[in-house]
Amino acid sequence: MATKRNDIVPVILGGDMSSYPLAREFNEAFGVKCTCVVPEPIRIIELSSIIDVRHAPDMSEDHLRGALEQIAAANAGKHVVVMANSDAVVERLERVLPGLPGNVISPIAPRDVMLRASDKIQFAEMCREYGLEAPHSEVVHLAGTDPIPPTRIEFPLIAKTAVSSAEYNKLYAKGFKKIYFLHEQAELDQLWQDLRAEGFTGDFLVQELIEGDDTYVDMMTVYINQKGEPTMFAGAQVLLEDHAPSLFGNPVAMITRPLPELWEKVGHMLSDLGWRGFANFDMKRDPKTGREIFMDFNPRIGANSYYACAGGLNPMEALVDDFVDGGSKVLRTSREAIYSRAPVSMVRKYIADADLLAEYDALARAGEVYNPVRYKGDSLRARIMGLLMEKNYVRKFKRYYPERTDTAF
Repeated sequence: MATKRNDIVPVILGGDMSSYPLAREFNEAFGVKCTCVVPEPIRIIELSSIIDVRHAPDMSEDHLRGALEQIAAANAGKHVVVMANSDAVVERLERVLPGLPGNVISPIAPRDVMLRASDKIQFAEMCREYGLEAPHSEVVHLAGTDPIPPTRIEFPLIAKTAVSSAEYNKLYAKGFKKIYFLHEQAELDQLWQDLRAEGFTGDFLVQELIEGDDTYVDMMTVYINQKGEPTMFAGAQVLLEDHAPSLFGNPVAMITRPLPELWEKVGHMLSDLGWRGFANFDMKRDPKTGREIFMDFNPRIGANSYYACAGGLNPMEALVDDFVDGGSKVLRTSREAIYSRAPVSMVRKYIADADLLAEYDALARAGEVYNPVRYKGDSLRARIMGLLMEKNYVRKFKRYYPERTDTAF
């Protein structure tokens, strides 16, 4: 049962599939409606009774600043709690936040720390400094016309942009992918040629392939409060990831699990670096060696934030306890449950390990299944849309990943 709060006004900058779960978390924890500031929200947000949509012409700094100033002025006696869940919007929010009214609050890390952690090259160096493993990588500079030498990393390998950016994101519409799985040097050379032909001047990473299907991936989310203390830890084993080219690697289904040893190391690293707010990590266990390898860092809560609720904690409680109540309550996911955006029956066919499948089936029989877009507290039309969104994954996986593979590619 939500503890009704009349002193907070949640605002979410964006209206995509990562925004709806945040609104649900605020509603479940505090019984409040959220405002989504966005040009065009997805359908479930339009139909929701727990969300008010404030249409913005675009997500530029000027329009975000204007919307937040107006919301703050209309709620002068309340805390306007702002969340953003895309790298680009987080960066814009970080720039406008210092000039906003004092009742606007948001869990944003200092800019220098955010830039360091968001760069995949620097992130790997940072992990090694704190005793965490990162994949063997090479950096490829695509700016200019100098020939790019052959890689020294063994094939097959993966290649991906070093920094998520607007420059690269616009290439998705032209058929470029989030992650490439390549078997030989000729494929890699062709990728460099294609990127340069499109005028891309950023850096790419060439990385060793860590084998194992999606079930070898783990996820972790941590919150560092304004005192520099880690106060929220969530963990899960991924069961299935999205395989659409622009969304590759985004978890679709997980089993929540405690990760105490990694929580301690990562909490120490983030505190020591001066991080503040939410941080989200993707790791992969090497099936050959068992080593846990940190693959990606997100300077935000992440698209699948609701998995923490499936595990027994609400991330928005950590945020409000910190910024509004001034507390230092420590929250950890404490139960095993299934978090899934896709149908349970579809997910199970991608689980090859017999023991893991038995655990999955037992949790499903017990009703421990949580889908962020199927919320009984929302309107009927929103719930129907949530069901349709779940069923749509059957079509997506039939197209992009019809059968499980040992490498997940």
